[in-house]
Amino acid sequence: MNRRSTPLLLAVLLYAANGHALSPDASAGKSLYPACHICHNTELDPPLGPPMWGVQRIYRMGTLDDADFIRSMVEFVKSPSSETAKHDEAVSQLGLMPPLPLPEEMLVKIASYILEEQFPPPCTHWRIALQRALEKGDPEHAQKDQKMFERYCN
Repeated sequence: MNRRSTPLLLAVLLYAANGHALSPDASAGKSLYPACHICHNTELDPPLGPPMWGVQRIYRMGTLDDADFIRSMVEFVKSPSSETAKHDEAVSQLGLMPPLPLPEEMLVKIASYILEEQFPPPCTHWRIALQRALEKGDPEHAQKDQKMFERYCN
């Protein structure tokens, strides 16, 4: 191996170790994401917002492409309404999130990060939700959380 190929090899190895590289907008959005994590933290008990893993999946299923994902998410967080909500279960359990009074450019970057990041399954959230459902006598919800936990966390 010559000296010229060493930086390229290092870049390939770092990319492989990281799993994927984020776009410039998503990289900028990652630094802004803590504003979202305050509520979308999977370890909160009780939760304030749904885990971003699930939000991302629902937005991916409910939008046409990446641009629609970002546009839909930005529109929703600027002015949340039950008509534009995509995560009906979260809204029914937690209510609508408050609007995020951030500049649109920042929201686009955050939405880009949410689109591109590979969030881990929210195993702690499902464990907490399972316990809460059992305590409330809600076997249907408990079964759903147990099933998700077994599918993604074992």
